[in-house]
Formats: sequence, structure tokens, C-alpha cells
Amino acid sequence: MPPPEVCRACGSQDLRPAGRPTTRVVCARCGRCWEDAGRGPQVDALTCPGCPQRGRCEACLTWLAEEMTHRHVLADGQELLVRPLVAGDRDELAAGFAELSLRSRQLRFFQAPDELDAKHLDHLTNLDYRDHFACAGFLLGGPVPVGVGVARYLRDRDDPELAEVAVTVLDAHQRRGIGTILTRELAAVAASRGIRRFVSFLHWENDVAIDLLVQEGARITWEEPGVARVELDVPVAVEDVEESFPRRILRLIGELNDTFERWGR
Repeated sequence: MPPPEVCRACGSQDLRPAGRPTTRVVCARCGRCWEDAGRGPQVDALTCPGCPQRGRCEACLTWLAEEMTHRHVLADGQELLVRPLVAGDRDELAAGFAELSLRSRQLRFFQAPDELDAKHLDHLTNLDYRDHFACAGFLLGGPVPVGVGVARYLRDRDDPELAEVAVTVLDAHQRRGIGTILTRELAAVAASRGIRRFVSFLHWENDVAIDLLVQEGARITWEEPGVARVELDVPVAVEDVEESFPRRILRLIGELNDTFERWGR
């Protein structure tokens, strides 16, 4: 193979093999990845699940992540940036988990570990952005953006129109509408990828949340001892839905943060 070209983004000649396919190279200076040993188009890191160089590439968010990035203004005036979660967020994700109170961990996670180890972080950040998608919320206005919440879905292997959903917001930033924004963004992505129903799992002890969901028409059934299964429809176009049943359900889930992720599913 002829020697690689220089990086067209920063001019560096330090282009290294990018993992797969073998014709791709990644710039050691700026993290951009290129097809055809640097001669071809730029590769977006979001299209490369499993690549061992992905953490380096995602140090620079590329066009696909930027295209899916949105800014929102909270009721208190602070700005929230929402973008796809990437592999480079793993350290902040682990730190955020450590900040959750014991009560929050018990309510939001089944069999919650004391900390997120490498296996958990790989599962949570090595996404394919179709069957497993997550978006993260970052508060702006300080020296650096501060990660405050994550919403994710994981498509059911047997039913492609069904996905398990989970939303988590750090304790100090709950009840600010962040969960609602993350949930609506997640629902919009899910709908565009053919997902029509969300399923979530709640502890039966969350009777306030369950009562609200029942009033709004969510389908709630017994899953296992102590656990309720909640299923709701995803609006085809969330941004076009007025004060309808699906949107009210999405708000309830987002604000209450009562969607739970079950490790290993």
C-alpha cells in the first residue's frame, strides 16, 4: 500500500491504522479518521462501533454527532446541550454514577453496582446508534460543560419496534426539566429508527409514579416480584405532538426519572 497522505484537517503526517477496515487511518494529532489511508472521505466515529481506536477518534466530535446536537434553555435560564453519548464520555459517565445517592441508585438501577467497571462502561458507551442509542445532557455557562444526565434506549432483539428506555439525571439537577428534554430527544431518535413502543421497569414501591402512569393510560403489568413492567407508545413525530397521551407519558417518565436500566439485558 502506498504511504498515507497527510491529515487534511490538521496537516499531520502521523496517520495510524484505525482498526477496521484496514484501509482506514486515524490522525494521532487531531483524532480524525479517514478512508483509503487518508486519501478518502472523513469517517465519522459514530459509524465505527467496536473499533479499538474509537476513543481517540471521538475526542473530536464529527459531523454526525454535531448534526444530532441541540441546545435548550431551562426554565431557570441555564442552557442545556444535548448530544449523542460517545465513547469519550466514559470517564464522566463513571464519575456521574459515583455522584448518585444510594437512594437514586436503588430507584434507577436493578442490582446497581457500587461503581461502573470497564465492562459496564463498555456496554454503556460502545453504541451502534441504531439499536442502542444514548444522548447526554450537559449544562453550559461554566468553564467547561458539565454532564448532568443520560437517556438511552436498547432495542428488543425479538421485537424491533420495542425498546427498553432509561433516563437518569444527577440528584442535584433533578426537577429542572432535564429529564423531560432528554426523554423527548430520545423518543424523536427512536421514532426515526422504527421504534414504536418504549418499555421500562419500576419498583412497585414507586406507587406515586405508577398511579400517575396508570391515570395516563400506560400499560402496566407484573414483571417479577417487586418489579412492574410499563409499556407506552412512542409518537411517530414527537415534536409535532400536542398535549397528547404519549407526550404526557414521556414528560412523566422524564420528570420523575422513574425509568430503570437492568444490567446485562
